[in-house]
Amino acid sequence: MCSASTPIFHDSWQSSAAWRVRAGLRLKGIDHATRMHEIIGKPHRTPAFMALNPQGTVPVLEIDGLVIPQSLAILEYIEETRDGPRLLPKDAATRARVRMLSFIIAMETHVVTNMDVARDASGGGEVSEWVHRYLRRGLDAFEAQIDHPDTGDFCHGDTPGMADCCLVPQACNAVRAGIELAEWPRIAAIQERCLTHPGFSETHPDRVAPAETSKGN
Repeated sequence: MCSASTPIFHDSWQSSAAWRVRAGLRLKGIDHATRMHEIIGKPHRTPAFMALNPQGTVPVLEIDGLVIPQSLAILEYIEETRDGPRLLPKDAATRARVRMLSFIIAMETHVVTNMDVARDASGGGEVSEWVHRYLRRGLDAFEAQIDHPDTGDFCHGDTPGMADCCLVPQACNAVRAGIELAEWPRIAAIQERCLTHPGFSETHPDRVAPAETSKGN
């Protein structure tokens, strides 16, 4: 049974941004209650949800008397306030590296390949062409940046962290869009390791989705 102080996570199996947080919560071992939302067609945007997050998006975490939308803000907050395996390194230089990798995905790739944005931005053209172009651009940059001595079994070192939380859902989106990760061998190797790690295997959309689902972004 969850106590009154148990964090409440507003999640969706259709959101790759929500998967980032779902994985981060699992990696940190943070007990929480989940409110799962259907977001295709935006039925979750009830008055109550819009009062919680006026942007109308998931993920949202209610924790410590706060309401925190935005996946990276949530991941940084739980890193700074909770014990458990680290999502970010301790020193400033390597923290900057992990943030940089995370931002390539969350701020430069996902935001322009999100299906709503892609439909609008393609200007009536082929949405898949737009999505492939910007997915490839992001994956090219990420692959180049992980050709680095600090890359280990995962994006930074030998334990998964915030950059992996961002990479894994986006790489799965790319595969779903028909892109072969073999083009980026470092990414493909990290993705394979991550998907066998409980932080990702146990939070995979296929594990948390209702029996009847619609695929999302």
